[in-house]
Amino acid sequence: MRNKPIAITLITLMGLVIAACNNGGNTSTTTQASIPQLNQNAINFIFVQSFESNSTFNNLSIQGFNHSLLFGQLLNQITASQIAGIYALNPASDIVNNYPNMAAIQSIENYAVLNGRGINDTLPNNPHAIASFISNILSNSSTGSTNGNYILALPAATINATLNGLSSVPNLYFNYQPLINSNQYAILSIANMANVTMNTYTDGITPSNNYPQLKLTTGAQCLESSVVIHSTGTPPANINTNETVYFVRHVEAHPTNNFDNGNYVCQGQWRAIGANSILLEIMGGMPDYVYSSSPADEYDSSTFPYTYVRPSLTINPFTIQYNQPLNLIESTQFAWGNYESLVQYFFTGNEFNNKTVLVAWEHATIDNAVQYLFTNTYNQTLPANLPTWSYTDYDTVWKLQTDGQGNLTFSNTCEGIADQTLPLSCPLF
Repeated sequence: MRNKPIAITLITLMGLVIAACNNGGNTSTTTQASIPQLNQNAINFIFVQSFESNSTFNNLSIQGFNHSLLFGQLLNQITASQIAGIYALNPASDIVNNYPNMAAIQSIENYAVLNGRGINDTLPNNPHAIASFISNILSNSSTGSTNGNYILALPAATINATLNGLSSVPNLYFNYQPLINSNQYAILSIANMANVTMNTYTDGITPSNNYPQLKLTTGAQCLESSVVIHSTGTPPANINTNETVYFVRHVEAHPTNNFDNGNYVCQGQWRAIGANSILLEIMGGMPDYVYSSSPADEYDSSTFPYTYVRPSLTINPFTIQYNQPLNLIESTQFAWGNYESLVQYFFTGNEFNNKTVLVAWEHATIDNAVQYLFTNTYNQTLPANLPTWSYTDYDTVWKLQTDGQGNLTFSNTCEGIADQTLPLSCPLF
């Protein structure tokens, strides 16, 4: 028999959630480690909390990163690749230790990559707004087209406040036992108003404190010919001095030439997790800053709406392994494709004088930025031997360095990891 449509108006739900969010949570039984059986004829909201976080910066700790890798495999068994959408906290909406909070989106990334999926959207750190998001899905459920598994990666406190509020909504009453440790996750399953279940589960994972070691084949020839190019134009007055900027592209993406979801693929995960020591060796030591575009940036996909997570989640394993914060450039500062602003931000204003900066970005924007740096900032003819970053090149590293007078030197190298040596399947942990 067909389930009755779920009918909850947004205004009713939001009003009741606002009234209930600060009330004490109800209790229910917590299920120990097992594989929950999901109702595929229901809307299942799976709440994944941020795992063990770095207490100093804005990332997962190494332990939390290992937890995310193992949990991704567990969640893959639970959902059996049946995914209606993956959503995560907008880092800028939750500032921790003076940085945007990356822990939630890191916690769900392995699951997304395992399933060849992107992050559909980011959500604010606001229980009322998240309840509104859930309400919109429920309100559109009369056709049954929204049935499926919705994964929401958020801080535990945000999950608890959201579900505590929802538990008191008329016709949606359920008992909720708050998440109290990093091994718990929650599933709210709604088939109809007479069939609402809420369970808190324990994942049974004991993550290691050691960074995962992936064996990569190295020593491949660089895809670009090695060049060293010195600027010939007059350095502008506001150019940074004694600065070194390393540009890396996101790791392998684009499973096909006509499909893109803003994320990288399994091949790229091998590089993202396993090549950090190579990158550190290229730089000759730890950078002073690590930057990327924000994972909340919108991405223009021809299939579904996604966010552009690959640059930030490419460089995140580096910051996790070497205990560094990840600085994000938000779209409110400038769009990730704005190469003029990229140049202005990283090469002028004297903020990065005498500093080394590692920047993970989109390759065409890097390409345009370096050309603009020579032809506009230094007001010279574009060097004939300046390489163009190939669409198929995920291995190259570009180095831009200024001396004490602001004269610019470009050079290039690579990690020495050929795409063909990286497995097409994701690493298992």
